[in-house]
Amino acid sequence: MEEQFFTDQDNQNFENPEPQRPTGLTIACVLSFINAVWQFFSNLLWFTAYNAMRELSQTEEYDEMLENFSQDIDLLNSTIQNQLAVSRISYLLLALLYAASFYGVLQMWKLQKQGFHIYAIAQILLLIVTAVFVTSVTGESIVGAAVLTALWIGIYFIFYKKRMQ
Repeated sequence: MEEQFFTDQDNQNFENPEPQRPTGLTIACVLSFINAVWQFFSNLLWFTAYNAMRELSQTEEYDEMLENFSQDIDLLNSTIQNQLAVSRISYLLLALLYAASFYGVLQMWKLQKQGFHIYAIAQILLLIVTAVFVTSVTGESIVGAAVLTALWIGIYFIFYKKRMQ
């Protein structure tokens, strides 16, 4: 009867158990995956459609088109004009940095410490690119983005110290 308790010993590694991803890290990674994918495709779309949008914004049909999308034409037009005021290359840079951020989160999902470093560097570079190309043109503040970036890096740093290999 005692042998039944030890029959699975060969199938389990008791000395080095597989590290388990904490629930908090799982939630943080899923949210970061969603953000990185959304931002990647958004910036890639703006990069690819930039010239067409610039040409369209200079036609007579532009105002008619805006009326079909929103009641507040002035707000929509202002938003589109701010997007077009930003350099086209910045959208490509942002898309690439969000891809790097995604890769860093993927590595953290696998509990790899290098993922934290990739993620943190990508996020800091995203702030720099945003400050240089976006906020310098639109006049928006980067403080909110910097606080959120510091918060997320801080969250991942906690898991980095405790759980990642």
